Amino acid sequence: MMRDLTDDVALMRPVIDALRASGTDPDRVLGRVGLPPGGLPAGRFPHSAQVLFWKAAAEECGQEHVGLYLARHLPAFHGLLLEYLFLSSETFGDGLRHALRYVRLLSDTLNARLDVQGELAVLSLGQMSDTTRHFPEMLAGAVIRLFDALTEGDFIPHEVRLMHNEGAPEDLYEEVYGCPVRLGADSYALVFDAAVLGKPSRHAAPELLRMHESLARRQLAEVERLDLVRQVRELIGELLVDSGATLEQVAARLNMPPRRLRERLAMAGVRFNDLVTDYRCRLAKELLLKTDERIEVIVERTGFSEPSTFYRAFKRWVGETPVEFRRRGKG
Repeated sequence: MMRDLTDDVALMRPVIDALRASGTDPDRVLGRVGLPPGGLPAGRFPHSAQVLFWKAAAEECGQEHVGLYLARHLPAFHGLLLEYLFLSSETFGDGLRHALRYVRLLSDTLNARLDVQGELAVLSLGQMSDTTRHFPEMLAGAVIRLFDALTEGDFIPHEVRLMHNEGAPEDLYEEVYGCPVRLGADSYALVFDAAVLGKPSRHAAPELLRMHESLARRQLAEVERLDLVRQVRELIGELLVDSGATLEQVAARLNMPPRRLRERLAMAGVRFNDLVTDYRCRLAKELLLKTDERIEVIVERTGFSEPSTFYRAFKRWVGETPVEFRRRGKG
């Protein structure tokens, strides 16, 4: 099953700061992508929204290479939990390895890995398919800026690898990153001097590291909880079309035993039948208010075998019949 990829808003808050620092009103960008002024709301949002966000940012900034443009205005530190993992670790390398365990807190698209190859280290950020080039170009600049601050200027980038084949002029990349760029690479990656991994952290504190890791584990568990609930909801919607959506069918699509799915949902604080009921109710309301579909069609699309069963269920959910709900809503 293909799941919807999401990013945490913490990944984009520094970009909002960079827009403001560049002289661009971030509220204008947010307004163009349907978000309220005053900054991003808490939580996660679909990664697919990156394309619309960066298109709006490019037009508002008047910059063709807006990812690189904003990378120069990014703050060095963003107040992220992963940064505290770096700071409280014994060395820069230890901090990097700790942070990589929890990189999904920032984005589902970051499949990060560290490989040391002789005197060089390669930090792979994954493939990030179906995204605009501005996002990884900004991200590479943010990582270089952060690593330079964490190592007090000892971080030496050798090469940035980008998957897209067409980008900015070479000299612009060199100006922003301080190193050459290779386009058309197999994955997004940053190559740097491996010696910096041994750089001691002057803020190392084992007790703080344990506290930060405990918090990161809890946050990651919450992301995984929400991810499971989202996947189950999506599968319920797919299976209802064929009058299915049983716990056993959803578990099979997720490649796990039904008992294990029931247990994981219980740990997430939800019950499978409640998810099915909630999905049916929301879908029925939407079809009644936003379409002119006949009731018989809505009965079928919401997974009911008989109109009478649908009518009783809807009256129990909403307190009025489907016909009354449609008449009142459209009136």
